[in-house]
Order: sequence, then C-alpha cells, then structure tokens
Amino acid sequence: MNALLFSRISIFDVLAHRQESLKSEVNDLPSTTFERYSLQELARDLTLKFKIEIPVLEEDKAYISHREVDMDVSRDPMRMIWDRSGPFYVKATEIKFSIPFKGDPAWFDVRPSSFNLNPPRGEIRGQELHLVYTRTDDDAAAVKSEYERTLQSIKQYLSWQEGSITDFNSKVGQQVETLISQRKQKLDSAANMVAAIGLPIKQNNKTPKVDEVKASNLNRNIKSPKKWDVFISHASEDKTQLARPLASALNDRGISVWYDELSLKMGDSLRSSIDFGLANSRYGVVILSKDFFSKHWPIQELNGLAGKEAAGKKVILPVWHNVTAEEVRGFSPILADRLAVSSKEGLEKIVEQIIQVLDQG
Repeated sequence: MNALLFSRISIFDVLAHRQESLKSEVNDLPSTTFERYSLQELARDLTLKFKIEIPVLEEDKAYISHREVDMDVSRDPMRMIWDRSGPFYVKATEIKFSIPFKGDPAWFDVRPSSFNLNPPRGEIRGQELHLVYTRTDDDAAAVKSEYERTLQSIKQYLSWQEGSITDFNSKVGQQVETLISQRKQKLDSAANMVAAIGLPIKQNNKTPKVDEVKASNLNRNIKSPKKWDVFISHASEDKTQLARPLASALNDRGISVWYDELSLKMGDSLRSSIDFGLANSRYGVVILSKDFFSKHWPIQELNGLAGKEAAGKKVILPVWHNVTAEEVRGFSPILADRLAVSSKEGLEKIVEQIIQVLDQG
C-alpha cells in the first residue's frame, strides 16, 4: 500500500536540528582533536558531513514487476454488489514501478516549505522508490499515466526542497569555520589560564582516555552521513537499569547516541522525532526484555529498524536484558538466532561490543 511521502517532518525542523547537531558536535571536540587535525582538515570534513544531498532519482534504471492479487471491491460504487457488509474479492493485477535513487532516503519524509494538499504516495525500500498500483482491467495507458503523474509530483516536491537545502549548504562551510575557531579559542583560553597559575598540573587518567577515544572516533563520525551512530530502542521499564546508563557510557566514549532523554525536547512530536532518529542513525541498539515484547512503541521502532535492513546491511544490535533464548525465540525466531550481548555481562562489555561493530562498519 502506497503511503504518503513528504509529510512527516517539516524541513524547517530538520534544518534547525541539523544546525544544533553541528554546534553540539563542534562543542564536544576534545583538545586532542586539534593536535591531530589541522583547522582546515576539520572544517573540510565537518562541512562535507553536514552538507545535504537530496535524493536524485535514477529514472533510466527504473524497472517494473507485477503479480496477481485478490482485491476487495466491496466499496466500489460502480459495481453491482448486493451485499456490501463484508469484503468482496476479485482477481486483480498489482503493478510495481521501482525507481533507484541516490542520497538519503530520510528526505522522502520531509515536508518542504512549499507543498500542496495532495502529496504523492509511494514506498521507500532501501535505495529504491516503489510506486504500486492495483488494477482489475488491462488499461496499460491508464497505469502509465498515473505512474508518470505521481513521479512528476515527487520530482516537484524534491525541487521544492532544493531551495531551502541550497541556502543551508551555501552557509554551512562558513558556520563550521566559525564554530571551530570559537572552540579552539575556548580550549586555548582554558589551557592558558591554568598554565598562568604556575603550579604543576595533575594529569587526570580518565580524561585523556575519553579524549583519545573521541579523537579516534572523529574520522569515522565525520565521514558518516548519519547524525547518530546508534539509536537506543527500549521499554520505559528498562530505562533506569540499563538504557540510561548505556546511553551515558556510549556518550562518554565519543559515540553519538539518539536516546529519548537526550534527543527529545519539550514540544517535540514524539512520532516525528523517533522517525527522524531511526532514519538518521547508523545502527539500532535494541534492548530486548519482557517489557519490550509487550510494548507498542518499542516494537514499532524495531519494525522501522528491520525495514532499514531490507538493503542487506546489518542495522539491529540486540542486547538481551533478563530474558532467556527461549523467550526471545518466542518473540522473534530471527532475533533469537542473531549474535547478541547479554546485560549480565556488564555495561562495559555491551559498550565494547557496540564500538567494535561501529569500527568495522
């Protein structure tokens, strides 16, 4: 079933969030980063990361497929049906147009500053746009006309996005340079102030370790088009015992985390923010527990992450929390067979396993 495109999130919210993410990333740069990289290198790489590339349809690679389906026509007023109280199925042909595209699929969820009241419908599967039509007749011309009309509407919406994105991209380079310069000045001022006191400086064993990890992760982070390394999906009952400490521990190791308490602000739309977090995270850490299995929102998040795996890349990183293999298998045989880490092994073990996957990916 085709779903509405370009309707979930306002482009103004997306661009504002991107600017805040840029500021946060620069303000979190440790001093060791400036020892490893020149200001020009940092500015270049961060500019490349935060510049936006809207999807580009590859129409020359489009292809078509079809299958026979049962179609409920009980609500069709043009059909002579005596009893409309229940479904009335007839054989129909489902025709699917598949159009590959380049770029971030999340932009098909973003509503541009200009739009109409009848946005196009379609499905995004990996790096393909699918337009699906079901017909009970053999009118090829009608199907092709509807396909071309929908495709033209999609291209119009992408062009409406382009104006705002072009303006953002034209300014992001200068903004990056300014923020980096300010961060460097702040770090230098703090170092000069401490040196001016004239006493020996005690080395903190923990801080250099954290800075070292952040610096080593920087190159990976700035090359990734995603805003966060991981999205933490969990039931609210598991927040205090595991989800919150895990998010904090990952942050301390220089991993960017989408986690509701860190990423949601007053007034944010819960669904839109979660959708945005799912679409813009490289991996999803899923804390599987008995409470998780019974909750609507966590399962919706898991379904979203599973959809991202349709392209063949591993996205879901399961963490078993106080559950047995039999309980996980009862919920999802596929997840039960996937390599996971148990919370019984301790928080540090979970963090190390996640970092290992990030470094390999």
